[in-house]
Amino acid sequence: MGGALIAPVADALVASALGLGAQLVAEATVPGLAFALDELGDIDIPDPVAARIDKAQLRALATLYLAADLEPAGIIPAVETLAALAATGALQVDLGAAESLVASWWRARNDRISEVERNAFFSRLFGTSSGPVAADADRNFQFEDGMLELCESLYKLDELGSDDPYGGLAQQARVRAGARALIANLGEASSGSTAFIAQEVVATLKDAFAIVGHASLRGAFAARDLWGVVDGIARIAHKSFRRAAPYIRRGKAGMIVISWLAEVSEQIGESGPLVEIGHPVVGSAIDWIEATLDIGEAQSSAPAAPRARGPAPAASPWSALGA
Repeated sequence: MGGALIAPVADALVASALGLGAQLVAEATVPGLAFALDELGDIDIPDPVAARIDKAQLRALATLYLAADLEPAGIIPAVETLAALAATGALQVDLGAAESLVASWWRARNDRISEVERNAFFSRLFGTSSGPVAADADRNFQFEDGMLELCESLYKLDELGSDDPYGGLAQQARVRAGARALIANLGEASSGSTAFIAQEVVATLKDAFAIVGHASLRGAFAARDLWGVVDGIARIAHKSFRRAAPYIRRGKAGMIVISWLAEVSEQIGESGPLVEIGHPVVGSAIDWIEATLDIGEAQSSAPAAPRARGPAPAASPWSALGA
């Protein structure tokens, strides 16, 4: 979709995070790059713990983690709500130049992964979702504990306070163990279709971003940035989305940590230090911990959000993919 004018400052964090995510997915879907496609069997990776997942899939999973945290922030759900209201004639807002984008979104709605399908997929990969998931759906309960252990081990690399740029042997061993465990966990949770679904999710996010960031909608909702548009859509639909900032921070931090896992996945079985104290992934690990704490505190004190009004989407062809 084109024609969007994104507020350059207020929306820069989302733009940069989505740009990095798109780059990771592009690297994960380069023609000729090895995939752990189910029909091809296991990919031969030196370390046996990674036997069911390769670097390409980890890059795709990194982007899907960002998408999973952008879901409760409301970018895609807001556009779905706006399009449904416009299609049913219930929208009393002039969309201006964005009308064609919204109409195009609505026409293609059955070709996209639905909200229910996205939440089920994110739950199967990362154990969490921003919406209801069937009771019998797969849920990766171990992911967040594994992510926390890895991030804490990265954060505590310098706990000895020595001049060693790698910390100490015990600290490196903890990072290595955490990395091995999380790679194994993600390998169990993902499938051969992960990279392809990530490609579709990123495309959907880009289209949604183009709509909520459109100058016409910012004017229609008297919004300073895309989050003002999201809030405006929530108001007219009698819905509320969660505070976006900690989800964006955690999503981008988690994406960087998981993409770092992709880069070191082939070194897990080797000897020697895995990461330096000053590596950027350490700062991302700290960001992930802090944002997760912030989200946890907010969830413990916030009432349950009402569901959006509007017609339920029809089943899409994505329903069976990735199962």
